Amino acid sequence: MSPWEDAALASLFPTADALPERVRVKPEAHRPRWLVDGEIREAAGSARPVTSRLATRSAAGLAPTLLGEEAMLTVEQAQAAVAAATRAWKQGEGEWPAASFSQRTRAVERFAKAVEAKTDDIATLLMWEIGKAWPSARDEVTRSVEYIHDTLAELKRLHDEDFTLQTGTAGQKKHHARTTRRPLGKVLCVAPFNYPVNEFLTTVVPALLMGNVVLAKTPRFGVLANLVLVEAFRDCFPRGVVSLLPGDGRVVIPAVMGGVEKDLHGNPSAVIDVLAFIGSEGAANAILKTHPVPITLHKVLGLGAKNVAAVLPGADLDAASTALVKGALGFNGQRCTAEKLVFVHRSIADAFVAKLAAKTQALKVGMPWDEGVTATPLPEEPKLPWMRELLDDAAAKGARVVNEGGGKGTFSLMRPAVVYPVKEGMRLFHEEQFGPVLAVAVFDDAGEVLDWQRRSPYGQQAAVWGPLDTAAPLVRAFARFVARVNYNDVCQRGPDSFGFTATDKSGFGTLSLREALLAFSRPVLVQSPEAAALDVMTPGAA
Repeated sequence: MSPWEDAALASLFPTADALPERVRVKPEAHRPRWLVDGEIREAAGSARPVTSRLATRSAAGLAPTLLGEEAMLTVEQAQAAVAAATRAWKQGEGEWPAASFSQRTRAVERFAKAVEAKTDDIATLLMWEIGKAWPSARDEVTRSVEYIHDTLAELKRLHDEDFTLQTGTAGQKKHHARTTRRPLGKVLCVAPFNYPVNEFLTTVVPALLMGNVVLAKTPRFGVLANLVLVEAFRDCFPRGVVSLLPGDGRVVIPAVMGGVEKDLHGNPSAVIDVLAFIGSEGAANAILKTHPVPITLHKVLGLGAKNVAAVLPGADLDAASTALVKGALGFNGQRCTAEKLVFVHRSIADAFVAKLAAKTQALKVGMPWDEGVTATPLPEEPKLPWMRELLDDAAAKGARVVNEGGGKGTFSLMRPAVVYPVKEGMRLFHEEQFGPVLAVAVFDDAGEVLDWQRRSPYGQQAAVWGPLDTAAPLVRAFARFVARVNYNDVCQRGPDSFGFTATDKSGFGTLSLREALLAFSRPVLVQSPEAAALDVMTPGAA
């Protein structure tokens, strides 16, 4: 038996008859459906079971729980969705891209109401599909609804600013202008499993609001939660404007990305104009290679990260340890913004690590519906063995798990682990663990932390904890290497009005309420020496 095995945790999984009624899922209600050309279709003879690593317990042991079925789309079916999107786009003159500002906003307002009405249904499936605790699962949906409303308000401000009359002079001649925005075209959106609804909607909604046509590949984990919205997408948007495509991404995505048309000269022209992808660098590179004309592709990419935190002498150790345990281990550490490596000054390291260990030890392990639970089942079957590989590697090279029972687990449950001291040469020193392991390293001089960041291929965020006078130089230095530095706070995406972006191998493009709208559109200037003419000539003025 593995030294990391804790068979006692098996008792935390429920028996089938002990499941609370409010969390039960009926597999027959989740048929293998997909949305194409304004129609909800059911896969005929091509589906796979959707199971959950929230196992049920019986005398025979632990077994995954059946939730429903996922349609396994063929290349031909994916290409049919591309053809439907092309018809809906109609070279930028389709019903949706040509719709007015008010028509689009009304449609998205209806969609927001439909999402809100499904909050509990979606949150329940998030618990089962990805193991997200009930409060966090529900918060993911409510935050998504708030995001839609906030984006609508930001679009109104942007629209008003664009339509403000601009005046300039060239020589003796006065010119007047207004700015409008046009959509980019057909967008492929690919969402990650850790925020399969929120990260999905934070790309789909701004893309739609700007008049684009969207093909959305549902994530492997979270597919049923997204398909709860299939009727809302069908009913709120014109035919072909939104396609929901489940199935094997290695089949569906190349079939969508590889679509080719002919331009005026008979040369190949790509069907997909924009890729909005959140996931791993390897997957992003594989997707980009399938696009026939890469130079024309607009990209919005959120990729991997190995965010670092530095804790300096004089820092509030209680506040920092509480925040970093939550930041690094919230949702089992399965967030790109989680702190993956914490550097602590040697003078305070032992005291700080003791606090981290005690607070990690107090985290509750259990099912997502258990009150106060923090550590929940991991959705990916290989994740537990992979975490154990990282722990074995660190232990063999001199580190140890400092919280009692940390790293031990069974089936899909694992007690979070604080590993200390992590050093150069250990996998945890440079690999993104994306799991319930908090790696802690020691430093004597801030230059050591900066050297790590300088050599890191990642560039999303960093955090600095300590007094202002000693923290300020490190914050300024970090700003040369990452896209966001957090002072006395954890790494995070929010608030949504702030730009969420990254550098190096951690991402490309910026997502925020305004930046997302700009990312999925192109400004167009309409000018004339006759100011009055612009009132009727500017697209969208009516």
